[in-house]
Amino acid sequence: MKCNALVVLTLFILAACQPQHKDEVPTTGSSTSPDAAGKSVSKRPNIVFIFSDDHSYEAVSAYGGRLSKVAPTPNLDRIAKEGIRFDNCFVTNALCGPSRAVIQTGKHSHLNGFMENEHRFDGSQQTFPKLLQKGGYQTAVIGKWHLGTDPQGYDFWNVLPGQGTYYAPDFRTPDGLVAGTPGEYVTEAVVSKSIEWLEQDRDKDKPFMLMVQHKAPHRFWLPPVHLLDEYVAKDYPEPKNLFDDYRGRGTPAQTQDMTLRVTMDLALDNKMVPFRQDRMNEAQKKKWNEVYDKIRAEVLEKRPQGDDLVGWKYQRYMADYLACIKSLDDSVGTMLEYLEKSGLDENTVVIYASDQGFFLGEHGWFDKRFMYEESLKTPLLVRWPGVAKAGTVNKQMVSNLDFAQTFLDLAGIDQPTDMQGKSLKPLLEGKEPDDWRESVYYHYYCFPEYHAVRRHDGVRNSRYKLMHFYDLKEWELFDLEKDPMEMKSVHDDPEYAEVLSHMKGELANLREEYEVPPAPKLRKGETLFPPWREFGTFEIGLPDKGWTSLFDGKSLDGWRQPFASNPLEPVSQIAEPAGIEVVDGEIHLSPSPQVFYLHTLEFSDFVLELEAFTPGQDFDSGIGFRCVLPKGKQLPAGYQSEISDSRSGGIYDIGVGWMNPPEEQTKINDFVDRTNTFYQAGEWNQIRVMCKGERIRTWVNGQLCSDVEDSKHKQGTIGLQHHSKEGVYRFRNLRVLEL
Repeated sequence: MKCNALVVLTLFILAACQPQHKDEVPTTGSSTSPDAAGKSVSKRPNIVFIFSDDHSYEAVSAYGGRLSKVAPTPNLDRIAKEGIRFDNCFVTNALCGPSRAVIQTGKHSHLNGFMENEHRFDGSQQTFPKLLQKGGYQTAVIGKWHLGTDPQGYDFWNVLPGQGTYYAPDFRTPDGLVAGTPGEYVTEAVVSKSIEWLEQDRDKDKPFMLMVQHKAPHRFWLPPVHLLDEYVAKDYPEPKNLFDDYRGRGTPAQTQDMTLRVTMDLALDNKMVPFRQDRMNEAQKKKWNEVYDKIRAEVLEKRPQGDDLVGWKYQRYMADYLACIKSLDDSVGTMLEYLEKSGLDENTVVIYASDQGFFLGEHGWFDKRFMYEESLKTPLLVRWPGVAKAGTVNKQMVSNLDFAQTFLDLAGIDQPTDMQGKSLKPLLEGKEPDDWRESVYYHYYCFPEYHAVRRHDGVRNSRYKLMHFYDLKEWELFDLEKDPMEMKSVHDDPEYAEVLSHMKGELANLREEYEVPPAPKLRKGETLFPPWREFGTFEIGLPDKGWTSLFDGKSLDGWRQPFASNPLEPVSQIAEPAGIEVVDGEIHLSPSPQVFYLHTLEFSDFVLELEAFTPGQDFDSGIGFRCVLPKGKQLPAGYQSEISDSRSGGIYDIGVGWMNPPEEQTKINDFVDRTNTFYQAGEWNQIRVMCKGERIRTWVNGQLCSDVEDSKHKQGTIGLQHHSKEGVYRFRNLRVLEL
């Protein structure tokens, strides 16, 4: 009996020394929970990674910036208060898709293959979620994905197509597209689907990694309607360098296209044209129009100019952007509340970050891309109950390059030696590693591209930043201690010669350490949305000098049908409109007229801007230019920017065929399919045509979609055409600027 008892006791002790569950392993710093005998066993933590898009640290009140009092973020602040606020978290490439690829792989853009948004992520490569799965974790990603291919390494995924929409968002799943729900708002939808997965779909016998990935506050900053009144009524402090003149910097800062003054579109960005309402329900539309109609009326009456207009745009921008942030913060509160009520909070690491920072009027800019601080730096807040000391502020230089290894280290899984970051786990535990990095490397690859930011790489340490715009052979060096707003480069200052030498050496070292190859060959072309002051202003605030309006919003004066009642009779002004009429300030073309309506004015070199609205499918319409009507013909000769549900903005020689080079059209169509951009059926769209000599270019919603040279048609009129089985092609804001 004594022998049997000893065996039983031995087996009991051995069993007690083993993990009590398959997700329980002895992980240093992990939280603990008592077993049946009252002893503690180490349990691997769950991870909830909440990730937003374009969230400036200035818009997180825990950082104490200029907006902290007027637009507080109490739920994000709670993570910082109960955990750690990182003050120096940087990104390797300030662009949505590349940042996400870095996080998936723990490798710089040049190694993971995703350097630009138009690239497609190779999901077959090693990623942290695949390694977590092998280590016993259940993985899920919900919300914005934006990598062009389906997620891999996730037990569950439910992601937005492309950029997604703010209202009634569709979601992609392994089973196909799930249509959006009328009345739903994207931020609320992402968090509700995330909680639904936690509550109903996850395997509760496994630790989990959940990526809650928000669209907000990405451009065009469409807030939930219940927040409009509150945020429109506020007055937002301006950055000190809102009216920066860029004298202290080189060519890139002076030639970018991201200013509030020029680039920020009064129609698209500031909502001065009622659009993007197709996914709203009637109650949302009513509230939206109630607020924005009043703003439009006021600005049309005051018509601000110059700096006053910039200030007005800034206030409108902040109202929309920060209302999106408020909704985001509320969703974080919803998630924290669920974790607390469910009891998951005690063993869940909550991490909040963004794909990069964002300019909120600093330097007079919006968007990101540059290595300047507002773009380079991202918020990072981490709560780890029982491990991370509450209220800690960490000043170490960390990066989104570190996230993958951090997730693996938290899970007790070995970090692959080919990942390029550092696990943040020691920092979360309050340790100060002796070998922590002293500088970070950055590389932006996209030019020509939206916003015309030149390609560059660079290095930043605790005090200095060196940027190299290699295509221009220009450098910028900043002393961040003396010049935190980066207003004057000291690259050519003899007093900084030693600093410059050191920083160039550090840049060379990091290029070698991260195996950075020579930059890809600079592609040909121009910025996709060149900064023309007149475009998108709709005669609000900016001068109309040089523009000729082709439509007064009231009548068909100036337009004619290209045929006569009897053969050989001259074409005359419309006597009895057939298939064309003016309705509520718009020119309506009826279904299937199959003819052009030509204006009487002729142009050679010009810029044409218009807004057009077309039915949802099976349409084929366009805007003609340099058109002439041969005697006895009903179909004019000339060019046409063809708009259809399968092609956007292609140049067509009327009656002859397409002029776009096949390889360019293939590239355009691929981009359209993957990103769901260009022409939006069922919405108002902005179209621009520029004819200068033999060169003809068209843009649809800011995207350059045709660039051809042809000398066949040199001068003529503007024409409107609609060819569809159903629906009405509606035009408004037709203007021509002679060059």
